Amino acid sequence: MKRLWTTSLLLAVCACSHLGTVAPVGVDLSGTWLLDARRSDSPPPLGHRRSEAEQDEDRGDSYGGAPPRFGGPTPLLSMISATQMTIGQDPQSMGIEYPNQPYRDIKWGEQKRGLFTIDAGWEAQRLIIVTKSQPMTVQEVYSLSDAGNTLTLEVALTSKRIGDRHVTRVFTRKSVAPEPAR
Repeated sequence: MKRLWTTSLLLAVCACSHLGTVAPVGVDLSGTWLLDARRSDSPPPLGHRRSEAEQDEDRGDSYGGAPPRFGGPTPLLSMISATQMTIGQDPQSMGIEYPNQPYRDIKWGEQKRGLFTIDAGWEAQRLIIVTKSQPMTVQEVYSLSDAGNTLTLEVALTSKRIGDRHVTRVFTRKSVAPEPAR
């Protein structure tokens, strides 16, 4: 079953150019979201001790003609470990603030940022963000349910180094206390 799901996600990754750049009417991910640990997967262990051969290969010491691959630590994946996030969404983009983590700014469409290519947009009622780089591809699928009070985040990681991983994180919208009457 996981292999079928991973294959489906990989096909979706390849087809990301069809993503819309306009949020569907009524879909607003803005707000503060708290992790529902009971309904969420635990973050997978992403790192492993690299052999000297892997480190040499990443440094380009093996002269196979291919460009050197990223040899640093596993990229920071705040969305997998976050227990809270605050999202601000506007017509062109979305910002995500994680406690004690770097702020993320995501614009709809495709952008190149250093070693990464990010394609973000809408498919039906879901926001899809695909980040591709030499060491890994990360696909995030955000969807709302329960009258907009539950945010489900499906994350698929694909990398030779860590293999294929799939994580589901479920968040509930933090209630906003009403302003006291003046």
